[in-house]
Amino acid sequence: MEPVEEEKRAIRAAMKRLRRAMPPSERAALSGAICERLLARTDVMAAIAAHGTFAVYLAAPDEVDISPLIARLWSEGCQVAVPAWREGSYRLVRYARGMALAAGPMGIREPGEGAESVAPHDVACWIAPGLAFTPQGARLGYGGGWYDRFLSGAAQSAVALGVAFPFQVVPALPTGPHDIALTAVVAP
Repeated sequence: MEPVEEEKRAIRAAMKRLRRAMPPSERAALSGAICERLLARTDVMAAIAAHGTFAVYLAAPDEVDISPLIARLWSEGCQVAVPAWREGSYRLVRYARGMALAAGPMGIREPGEGAESVAPHDVACWIAPGLAFTPQGARLGYGGGWYDRFLSGAAQSAVALGVAFPFQVVPALPTGPHDIALTAVVAP
């Protein structure tokens, strides 16, 4: 294994341990603060005002819970898309209020097979999960490269924001040629 990949693997393991160790009440409070900070950003509010499409994620139990943001997007008339496993790969699909969800192959909740596809270039604002981020927007994900592939097809005008608990923002991360930087990282 290459040194960069070994370093990434070690950081992933450490961040997963730290996230699992967070008390649920602290995770909920910090998640709420992150959603408030997202909604205070002028680029997010501009995308909401334009009724843009937002690509978000459905949080695993130890991730930043952005469900309050999703509810706000729906109430403002925005379209919401989430990753879903389709034909051996992750795709973006429309996620509407009240839509039934099922666990995908990696345990991630996702809309069922009938959900309409969304093209990455149609997304105005991306909210990306991750295990670690730098203040400059470097992101360390889970190792599948799914968000890097999504973001490689994003419109140049799109905003891409990572969301992180405070300990997930680190001074530097190892990066490779396929890693795509985010516009910014939002932490409480």
